[in-house]
Amino acid sequence: MIRTGSRLLGLFVLVGAASCDREEFPGVAIVRMVDNSFSPAVVRVPVGSPVLFRNMGRIPHNAMAIEGSWGTDKITGRQEIPLGGWVEVRIDRPGVYRYYCSFHAAPDGSAGMVGTIVVGDVPYAPDSVRTGLPVVAEPTGVTRRVPTDYATIQGAVDAAAPGDLVLIEPGIYREGVTVTTPSLTIRGADRNTVILDGEFQRPNGIAVFADAVAVENLTVRAYALNGVIWSGVTGYRGAYLTALTNGDYGIFAYESTDGVIEHSYANGSPDSGFYIGGCQPCRAVVRNVLAERNALGYSGTNSGGDLYVIESVWRNNHGPGLDPNTFDIEPYPPQRGTVFMGNLVVDNRTNGFTILGGNDNLITRNRIERNGRAGVMIIGQQDRNYYPSTNNRIIGNVVRHSGQADLAMSGFGNVGNCFAGNDWRTARPAVLVTFLPCQGVRLPVYGEPASYFHQAAAIASFLNNPGDERYSDWWQKEPPPPPQPTMPGGASAPVVPPVNPFTPPDTARIAMPAPVGS
Repeated sequence: MIRTGSRLLGLFVLVGAASCDREEFPGVAIVRMVDNSFSPAVVRVPVGSPVLFRNMGRIPHNAMAIEGSWGTDKITGRQEIPLGGWVEVRIDRPGVYRYYCSFHAAPDGSAGMVGTIVVGDVPYAPDSVRTGLPVVAEPTGVTRRVPTDYATIQGAVDAAAPGDLVLIEPGIYREGVTVTTPSLTIRGADRNTVILDGEFQRPNGIAVFADAVAVENLTVRAYALNGVIWSGVTGYRGAYLTALTNGDYGIFAYESTDGVIEHSYANGSPDSGFYIGGCQPCRAVVRNVLAERNALGYSGTNSGGDLYVIESVWRNNHGPGLDPNTFDIEPYPPQRGTVFMGNLVVDNRTNGFTILGGNDNLITRNRIERNGRAGVMIIGQQDRNYYPSTNNRIIGNVVRHSGQADLAMSGFGNVGNCFAGNDWRTARPAVLVTFLPCQGVRLPVYGEPASYFHQAAAIASFLNNPGDERYSDWWQKEPPPPPQPTMPGGASAPVVPPVNPFTPPDTARIAMPAPVGS
């Protein structure tokens, strides 16, 4: 029924161009254990598919079935999962399994650190979900003001009907908000003075589990997990949002489709400032955003398909500016089919772009300068399976002043990639651009191995070294930005529930960003 796993996920198994047999590893749902929450709080898996519990908090945690059928203590023989450790659970019977952390929750699951695993094709609706409410495209004209009409944001959200506006007046709101009513618009009256504060204790600022919900014109800061998250929804919009020093992601769309994230800012995320993951096709646009001083600016795990990341700034991040990547621990591997266009990608500590086990991506008309290692790095990914990076097109970019190479490729089986019309100076290997044009014959170029082994070692360190900076508190100390532009119209702007908000952008009009400093 359940089994443990080792801490190292076979990172150094080196294989050829083809990936391993996918049937051996049907996929993994990962549940992060932080202080003091499970994230995500609800996962759905096929019968027998693994659920991986990883302690990414600062103190010990565990996971115990409330009805007693399983527990991580029964697997490991000890009560706690230590910092950086992980335990794999498999459940062989369909059903809804609620669980708790015995250190931080009531044994009956009535309070504290609790979660749910839904196994197989069984009906499930959380007690808090308002089932049966329709998605509506037209606003009702009803405004629910906080705190004038309701003392808390959660109180206004719970009282609202589809199509209502929840309008938050200036102030600091020390709460986390869960949204289960569709077609709401949650809006701050002023982006810089409406602040949701997690005090590094609450899990999420605003967590949306309903379709067609917009979150606009406010700041979320100091949450243990995410600033704003949409999970498992169709239709979403995040606009004029500021996400500061949140403990996982700043602005996060997971297993969600048909969305827009725009005119927003993120810093101090120990994972990524902006994230769209686990969707194929995603049918989403990220545009006019700024990410700085995060571990990653943008992360796109297993995402793509009508996905556009455009006209944004990615600078001064600790790792890559942008990182389309593949991992077995999230749905729909491998990553494939994202357009990155018109971005300014500068001064990131490692690479401007890292394509990590990604496929069929287009990187074009971007200015990529002064990044610490490579401007664009194409690299294979060894997870439970090996994923080469294939058929990526790097066309018409300015790539300059990179620490090691402007254009680089490493790993095994990275076939079909091409380079054309780029303004660059250095490449690793040196033959890379010569033999991989986007027109004509491409000769096999497998890349130099040094970067691949460096990447594998870095991932191994991340998984096995509790002292890794992912577990430190550097992100809590990032300074806030100056005031950010507020939404035009503010409180009186039109209310537009995000029903079918995705429209493919007019890529013909997207220009190369101006040179740095101009």
